Amino acid sequence: MVIMLDCPNFSEGNLDAKGQTCESGIQALRHRIAVFNLSRSSDSTDERKRSMSISENFGNPKGLIGRLMLSGMNMGHTPMAKWGFAQFEVPEAAVVVDIGCGGGYNVKRLLERCPRGHVFGVDISEESVKKSRAVNKSEVGKRCDIVRASVEVLPFDDHVLDLATAFETVYFWPDIAENFKEVRRVLADSGHFVVINDPGNPNTHWEDKIPGMRAYTAEQVAETMEAAGFSDIQISSEKNMFCVNGTAK
Repeated sequence: MVIMLDCPNFSEGNLDAKGQTCESGIQALRHRIAVFNLSRSSDSTDERKRSMSISENFGNPKGLIGRLMLSGMNMGHTPMAKWGFAQFEVPEAAVVVDIGCGGGYNVKRLLERCPRGHVFGVDISEESVKKSRAVNKSEVGKRCDIVRASVEVLPFDDHVLDLATAFETVYFWPDIAENFKEVRRVLADSGHFVVINDPGNPNTHWEDKIPGMRAYTAEQVAETMEAAGFSDIQISSEKNMFCVNGTAK
């Protein structure tokens, strides 16, 4: 399904007469998301109710343990997020998606940085979607929308976003080569894709401790970005943290 936007080249810099992000374009994106949600409304309740261990909750928080973990992540990831946001720019009128939005604090930070823009949060976890909506309740339905979706099939049309961020999440993406191509699909030309990770001590083999996790180096992320259609890729790092910023070409 293709939704044509009323604003040509729907990206930062294409504003309405009041200097705000084109409202008709946002409504088109919301319609696309509504259709997407309808298509997955038959999700199994067994998945929602299944008990999960703490380690299983890292990639897809569920239930009480998942809710507790999300609150902990919001606090524990703050130093990394503060460092990360200093590594890239968020245009004031950007249309942004935070993929793997988790507890919603980075959505909140993005909203603060694009006061004339719009921020979408995407996560596969129902608990994450609920938490992100609660954290950003004052902006949800206005300058913010949170949707349950996977990076495998993002609920956006081609070339409609200015910026995509991924904080501490690509570890759990099923196929980053294909998933990075999907991110490229939804970004406008010259849009940016920013991946920020803090894999911790390289001598700690987290893959052996956390199901479904795979750690990547900054160089591996950069190489995968380039293969997916990004250029002008920049890497910044501090201690174990790194930021990889690629431009859609």
